[in-house]
Amino acid sequence: MFFSKNSTQPNDSDYSGVFSVSGFWRVVGKLTKRSSRKVLSTALTLYYCLRDPSTPKWAKTVIVGALGYLIFPMDFIPDAILGMGFTDDWGVIIAAMTSVIRHVKDEHKEKAGTKADRMLGISDSQEA
Repeated sequence: MFFSKNSTQPNDSDYSGVFSVSGFWRVVGKLTKRSSRKVLSTALTLYYCLRDPSTPKWAKTVIVGALGYLIFPMDFIPDAILGMGFTDDWGVIIAAMTSVIRHVKDEHKEKAGTKADRMLGISDSQEA
């Protein structure tokens, strides 16, 4: 097991060594410009699940691996490729979400939705 700089949990996952909170927020900022609310809120949901002390260690390991892949600059399809760059990241995020879904709480989804809306500049009146 090892920690990366600013990491929230130790883990054994391949991309866990690149996960950091600061790196996550940097990439999430890019997602606001290049992705849909769905992609952004799903990544944020996993992040809030990771931060929950009641989430089991194995689930945190899966989440850190997926979020580490999200922020890894040299992934299968480089993120700089417009229209395609985040497709592999989306697949990894969905696979992680599917694996840990039993531990994702409504409060994680609500916090993620609120944060995504704020980051995207969506107000309550625009959602209706």
